[in-house]
Amino acid sequence: MKENLMNKQRNYPTNHVSHELLDAVVNNEDGTCSFKIDTIPEKGIRTIDLFQGKHRLFSLSISEDGVCYQVLQHGQDTGCFTLWEDEV
Repeated sequence: MKENLMNKQRNYPTNHVSHELLDAVVNNEDGTCSFKIDTIPEKGIRTIDLFQGKHRLFSLSISEDGVCYQVLQHGQDTGCFTLWEDEV
């Protein structure tokens, strides 16, 4: 069965095209996106937001000190929720 390529969404940076870390987040062929923690600027934060059209559903911020995430109001209104588990 052929995989539907439309299910794979591109990761778009908000940085200006000349930003030195523009390619820090990689769009993988399987539809996932990844980056190395050391590509986050010192004392900086990388924020990843999930949108549905023009509505922001979820926000994830990563820094050298930790991670913060939040289901935003429109996400709550559409029934989004989070699950987490630890892996070793």
